[in-house]
Amino acid sequence: MPRVTPAPPTPPPTPQLNTMAIVAFALSVLGIFVLPSALGGVVCGHLARRQIRRTGEQGDAWALAALILGYLLLLLSIAGLLLFGGFMITMFGVIAFM
Repeated sequence: MPRVTPAPPTPPPTPQLNTMAIVAFALSVLGIFVLPSALGGVVCGHLARRQIRRTGEQGDAWALAALILGYLLLLLSIAGLLLFGGFMITMFGVIAFM
């Protein structure tokens, strides 16, 4: 009787990388130079995390990094606008009393 060797087990397929997570990270990095793209990175990051939870794809770290960077850039830009506005109000207030 011939000896039958079993076929080696095939490795399970690796989950695909979520494209939305990469797009979100790219938009957040672009937000350093063009601020509205940071907002796009935040939106895409949230969408990517929801897709990743639903489908089991990889890329959650990319989406999380996009969210952190996007929110940080938005926070810094709002703080900068508030500081600039306060500086302008102070300068015009000082000039008004001269």
